[in-house]
Amino acid sequence: MKQEFHLILGIDEITETVANALFEAGFDDAHLTKSDGRPCIVVDDRDTTDLAATVRSAVADAQRAGVSVACVKLPDVEEINEELASSF
Repeated sequence: MKQEFHLILGIDEITETVANALFEAGFDDAHLTKSDGRPCIVVDDRDTTDLAATVRSAVADAQRAGVSVACVKLPDVEEINEELASSF
């Protein structure tokens, strides 16, 4: 099953050097963007049966590329949280 998750990066911007390092570290199935003004890797094409292990592996890949990860977002969970918050 494919799962989407976002790695919010602990850097100010994505340079060409950073983008190349991430690609070489295994993010050829992801795209780089911004989320709430922060650089972000959107991983939306990885097959997984163990989401936690897949996310941990992706964080390790980013770190191996020399990029820190500030947090992980799961879009489906964020959407549910927004729906719950609006019901109060």
